[in-house]
Amino acid sequence: MQQPLTDPPLPAEYYRRHAARVRRLASEATTPAIREHLRDVALQYESLAERVDDGRSAVGPGSGGV
Repeated sequence: MQQPLTDPPLPAEYYRRHAARVRRLASEATTPAIREHLRDVALQYESLAERVDDGRSAVGPGSGGV
């Protein structure tokens, strides 16, 4: 059973900043697999930002749990 969220979700800008940071890391990665993984992580952060923008919790079922 999941605990209900008691803290407000982080602002969407928080997730977007992390997505940008991870994309920069991906652009510097020399290993294709690492680059692809980091790009996937950045997409998950963007998805979390969209959830916040839409008024849904960033943490919960289907959130990806970044």
